[in-house]
Amino acid sequence: MSAGQSGDAESSEERADSAAVSGTDEPEREQARGGSGEPPVPDSESAAGGAEQAGDEVTDESGGLGVSAGGTKSAGVAQTEAVQVPEGIADDGFRAEVEEIMSRYPQVRSASIPVLFAIQRRWGWCTPEGIAAGAEIMGVTPAYLESVASFYDLFHMEPAGRHRVLVCTNISCWMRGGDELLDSFCEAAGADRHAAGHGGAVSDDGEIFLQGFECLGACDLAPMASIDERYYGPLGADDAAAAVAALRDGADVLPERQMATRPVAGGPEGEPDPRVANAG
Repeated sequence: MSAGQSGDAESSEERADSAAVSGTDEPEREQARGGSGEPPVPDSESAAGGAEQAGDEVTDESGGLGVSAGGTKSAGVAQTEAVQVPEGIADDGFRAEVEEIMSRYPQVRSASIPVLFAIQRRWGWCTPEGIAAGAEIMGVTPAYLESVASFYDLFHMEPAGRHRVLVCTNISCWMRGGDELLDSFCEAAGADRHAAGHGGAVSDDGEIFLQGFECLGACDLAPMASIDERYYGPLGADDAAAAVAALRDGADVLPERQMATRPVAGGPEGEPDPRVANAG
């Protein structure tokens, strides 16, 4: 064995001895750092999960928020002089809504996007007050929630109307009149058509946000639109005017055009087509 090979062997033995002493090996350490592709779970969240099962209250050693069996606080970040989680902002109704959302996810931060949608529905946009209320309940900082909201263009960081109309203008809807449908919505709402096609526009009364959008993934409804997070289609110019009027009046929007009321594929089988039944 050469001197170089001997040195390599000794180094390998030293690494093996070191791993044996520490009780782990390199792949395990990589996984602990999140090397598996999943983000590492904060210690406070791990502790919180155990506490919820046992019904005990936990507060992490660094002063982070505790978690009680009642779920009034969520384990998030450490509460320090530099990092503060808001308190006393959220009302009981909003707290119940956010806690129900959080209950669907194994980790607190996984609920960020649906919580932001809840904030936007309640305040009309992601207001500082709404962000602070959501952060309080989740046990994260407002800066964290704001960083998520500012990344996605479906969240608005400034006033953008109480209602949102997204008109699909991708190929299927465009071929069936998607651009003309957006024209009709803008005309009915009193919104700038050019702005609506380039990032979005707000109606003259500030109530309705309109945007040409690609793609909403409902080609079978073309041309279609998402109105306050619900799909409608196929739509025409008259439907656009009726939808805008219903939004302003607080009425049910185009019930006959709602995707939720369409028959489910694979439902009761109808009468066979005679051209097929009598063939051959």
